[in-house]
Amino acid sequence: MTSSKILLLILVATASAFTYNEAIAKENAALSFAAYCPNAAINNWSVGYVSNQYPDLTNIEVFENLIQGTKGYIAYNKKESAIVVVFRGSSNIQNWIEDVSFGKIAYNLACKCRVHTGFYDAFLSLKPKIDNLFPGYVTKYPYASIHVTGHSLGGAMGTFYALQLAESGKTVQLFTYGSPRVGDPDFYDWFTKYTKITHFRVVNQNDTVPHIPLYAMGFYHQDREIWYHDGTHTVCAVTRGEDKTCSYSVKSTSNADHSTYIGLSSQVDC
Repeated sequence: MTSSKILLLILVATASAFTYNEAIAKENAALSFAAYCPNAAINNWSVGYVSNQYPDLTNIEVFENLIQGTKGYIAYNKKESAIVVVFRGSSNIQNWIEDVSFGKIAYNLACKCRVHTGFYDAFLSLKPKIDNLFPGYVTKYPYASIHVTGHSLGGAMGTFYALQLAESGKTVQLFTYGSPRVGDPDFYDWFTKYTKITHFRVVNQNDTVPHIPLYAMGFYHQDREIWYHDGTHTVCAVTRGEDKTCSYSVKSTSNADHSTYIGLSSQVDC
């Protein structure tokens, strides 16, 4: 069987198993926004509207790389019976957008694919710390599901971590919000073959960030896109190279649309 036929079968299987749950997506958007709060607020789960609406997180631990300016946290969500790993986005979105480059680096020898250098370096800056924390949560909560989430740059880092978990045999639900494109077409193929990942790639209206780095420069998104627009949302098609009728079709982008997702604001009062 050719590689193209294998990929087609994977896409069909993924599509048939896919169910988008907006309530869970909204909760993970809120948890992603909470990552912008100070460490003490996160550890005490005193993060404004997020902890008021979603009070069920326990055993919270922040992981951070002060040199790289990257951060996230891991927790157990009692209500969902899920281990949640959250990656924070950039604290200065305007500067971050202006500084985004188009450099690529090899992901691994087996994949023979390339990913965005800066996004992957950001993930690697946190990898040792999360690799040290995660096994303890699996031991303590052996029957929990695994949710990985992040907004903006956090979505890119979350994509790499969800793939790492799937490569080790774990089943993962990945929720990203306003994520940039992270890899080349070969990385799309590599990610897609791991059917243990269910990815909900949420895009709000004309958000600028999902349009970078440029598609024309050989950067692809991972499926599946959920595009919120005109008071509704579209569950976009699974396709190598993006559903051109969804957010790809936007002609004029907006940085303002990056700060709100599923009715929630990234400006958390904490």
